[in-house]
Amino acid sequence: MRTKPVVRIGTMVRSVRTQHHFAAALLLSAVFVLPFPLPSVRAANRAAVFTAGDCSSLSTLALPDTVITTVASVPAQGGVPGYCRVLATVSPETDIEVRLPDAWQARLLHLGGAGLDGAIPNLNGSGSRLQQGYALAASNGGHRDPSRGPTRFLDNPVIVEDYAHGAAVKTVLFAKAIIRAYYGQPPTYSYFEGCSAGGRVAFNAAARYATEYDGIVAAAPTRNMAGAISEWAHAAQQHPPSVAKLTSMYQSEVAQCDADDGLVDGIIGNAAKCRFEVASRRCPDGVDTDECLNDDEIAAVTAIRSKLTVANGKTVYPGFGIGNPGTGFGVFMPVGPPGSPTFASFLSTAFLSYIVYSDPAYDPASYAVTHDLTTVENVVEQVYDFSAEARPLADYLRSGKKMIVWQGAEDTLLSHVDTIKAFGEMVEAAGKHGENARLYIPPGVNHCFGGPGADRFDMIAALADWVENGDPPGTLSASKVDAAGNVRFTRPLCEYPKYPHYVSGAPAAASSFRCVGPGYRGKP
Repeated sequence: MRTKPVVRIGTMVRSVRTQHHFAAALLLSAVFVLPFPLPSVRAANRAAVFTAGDCSSLSTLALPDTVITTVASVPAQGGVPGYCRVLATVSPETDIEVRLPDAWQARLLHLGGAGLDGAIPNLNGSGSRLQQGYALAASNGGHRDPSRGPTRFLDNPVIVEDYAHGAAVKTVLFAKAIIRAYYGQPPTYSYFEGCSAGGRVAFNAAARYATEYDGIVAAAPTRNMAGAISEWAHAAQQHPPSVAKLTSMYQSEVAQCDADDGLVDGIIGNAAKCRFEVASRRCPDGVDTDECLNDDEIAAVTAIRSKLTVANGKTVYPGFGIGNPGTGFGVFMPVGPPGSPTFASFLSTAFLSYIVYSDPAYDPASYAVTHDLTTVENVVEQVYDFSAEARPLADYLRSGKKMIVWQGAEDTLLSHVDTIKAFGEMVEAAGKHGENARLYIPPGVNHCFGGPGADRFDMIAALADWVENGDPPGTLSASKVDAAGNVRFTRPLCEYPKYPHYVSGAPAAASSFRCVGPGYRGKP
């Protein structure tokens, strides 16, 4: 467990003591106080005037530091069953939504947010989970900013720590209190699923709040927030090629590596084997078109694809790899109207200017990893604990609980190579109990979704089957679905380090592929 130092940043002094997790509650810290330790929740439940199963009476439930703002019964519509919808705020501004289905199957699914959070995720897309009997819970990540910007973080350590991980435990404990009141019993099984920032919080949910969850899905996560911030700042300092040029480069990369999985289908199925040289796209002297890259553009792309290191050779962050500009070329895609900063600049500014240095005028272009990394690590990891550590994650696995980690092989916003490394550290620390975790790297899939690969799969179903029936996931089923909802093709989703190699049969059918190791050479 990290020791919390006193850190002076600009004109602020933040003193944060080490936090400990006892059962379903946290002790006090200098940053925040858990709003309702479990004994207080139970006492409040006994004192409240409500009727089990009566949605409207939940408005009378009294919980410390909590205001229930909305309670409404929502009738069944289409394939979505009826449910009780509860909105609440836990001090200071963690807004929470809980949906309680009429036909509850004693399950809770806590859904993580994304980006900088600031608003409760839209749960309307999770109707199938309600149909399956899951109660749903989600929050705004601990702060209100519907624009999804960073301004609420400025000089506000409570908000920052809630965003880092505190809002997660506030949400799950509130959800369980509401569930106990409404159904008269706690959930038998509790799960967490999140991607991107939600994936990072998923790791923290396992490391810090292990007793609250039976299974966790961490998608496109990071356990290296300081490294990611450094890489975003580094990428923002580059001068990227146009989207047209990036698209042309990507098409060349696909053309070179597509057949490595046994089938030419526009998907790089064996990403680990692909060794594409960016310099191979150099424009001839005197030529500069969308079909090639000039020397400055080659340098920019090479910079984000190379390891970011410090003087002693330590890798701060691995380089980004394959990326499909058609679905968002990660750190190079613009945010907002023309002339706005790249996404990398947006993210690095959010963390460096509003959290690390508490100075909106700070220019990420001045960031130098050799000079600034220590400060970033001190604030982001030592003060706020953004990144889960391997040892408590290993403890989660040693307790018998389950975790699935996945990340698209064409994610250029967070490196899947870094995730593979983080996963390896976790399972190594867990020893034989590392078998309670699984890793998947779906080919051709971008950040959380998108890309040419099969990006539709049900990790929660696989996780629940593992937790509830003891059936560990192996090869899963993945599909590519078009905008009209039609399945274009299916693929096996292989457990890392295997990938789907075409054998024979219909190219659109998963049965025509089998999962093989990276050294597979096929038939002679």
